[in-house]
Amino acid sequence: MDTKVLRLRPAWWTLILITTIVTFTLVCSAFYIGSFRPYDTVTLTSDRAGLVMETGARVEMRGVEIGQVRAISGGREPVMLTLEIAPNQMQYIPANVQAEIRATTAFGAKYVELVPPADPSPARLAPGAVLRSRNVSTEVNTVFENLVGLLKQIDVAKLNSILTAIAEGVRGQGTRIGEAITDTNQVLLAVNPRMGTLDRNWRSLTGFSDAYSGAARDILATLNAAATTSTTAASHANELDALLLNAIGLSQAGIDLLAPNTDHLIGAINTTEPTTNLLLKYKPEFTCLLLGSKWFLDNAGYTTLGGNGYSLVVDAGLLMGKDPYQFPENLPVVAAKGGPGGTPSCGSLPDATKNFPVRQLVTNTGWGTGVDIRPNPGLGHPCWADFLPVTRGVPQPASIRACLPGPAPGPIPFPGAAPYGAPQYGPGGNPLYPGVPPPPSVTPPHP
Repeated sequence: MDTKVLRLRPAWWTLILITTIVTFTLVCSAFYIGSFRPYDTVTLTSDRAGLVMETGARVEMRGVEIGQVRAISGGREPVMLTLEIAPNQMQYIPANVQAEIRATTAFGAKYVELVPPADPSPARLAPGAVLRSRNVSTEVNTVFENLVGLLKQIDVAKLNSILTAIAEGVRGQGTRIGEAITDTNQVLLAVNPRMGTLDRNWRSLTGFSDAYSGAARDILATLNAAATTSTTAASHANELDALLLNAIGLSQAGIDLLAPNTDHLIGAINTTEPTTNLLLKYKPEFTCLLLGSKWFLDNAGYTTLGGNGYSLVVDAGLLMGKDPYQFPENLPVVAAKGGPGGTPSCGSLPDATKNFPVRQLVTNTGWGTGVDIRPNPGLGHPCWADFLPVTRGVPQPASIRACLPGPAPGPIPFPGAAPYGAPQYGPGGNPLYPGVPPPPSVTPPHP
């Protein structure tokens, strides 16, 4: 059986090939421009879109392309731009995002820039939202249009006259103008490093002006009162003159009084300086004394003194006599150094109970011989003086028994020991009494 093979003519194959190529090209172009890509639509309103804003322009945020301009509608002013934004980018755009129409250059094509706000909203931008463009970048045609409008307001003849006069004024002044520009540059070079200081000064001036602005009413009231005061002073000019004359007389009298005694005043001040320095040194102790006295009164002090303000509780006793004062052996020694480090100390004051128990406080004070706290106060010297006989009707000589030389006798520590206070070594360093240790050896200094 014969079979017939269906063959197409070459013209049909050519048509099929061309159709396939065109279809492939269109599909690739559609994929390239994103015709098959889903977009969310957002509307952007603006006063104008600019000369070079076209469909297909980029929509960017933080420099990343997230969509394109699909359509531009409306007249020249205002306009509405339909933006197509990729759905996977909508989650990163806050609902309060702002928009601007920008250009890469003065003559370049426009694009839309989404600007994140300073305080982004937690809500995200939703499809169908309407945004408002903050600005449109300046274009060359706008500059030319404004320039033409300005030139229409200017009289060309007058402008020519003014420019001619300016040219005649600066003719031959090039050197001076150059020097002025150079000097200005030097001034600016000196001022520029100080712009931070100037900025702070201007900010401080703002606070200063605000303070005086708030006090302006009080300042005016003060000036008004000063005007009243000046009027009062002017009306009492004679009294003021008399007061000034009396003040001059008083000052002259003071000069006459103090001038002859200047040296005496200086000497008195210099004389009181050691006393004032001593008082200054011990000023903490005055506080301790007052606080300690108050503590004493509050802690049975009033009871000790009687408690009612009219009585006093005292305890008296008889003690053995001490040696009489003899000059110069018994000149007082005042060399106590005070508390820690030699500074004056308050001890436990104001709480006196913390000062006990104590053994004894040894200081470099006393009456020249002996120690501050005597281990043996002695019995006193067996001497006296009776001056009563001289007061009789027939006066008689006084009865005086001279005191024995040396310290007061007292109990002997051990048999053969030296009396209390007696010298223990002779002129050669030999012990004068048994039991006294030999004197310490003194190493002569090296030559």
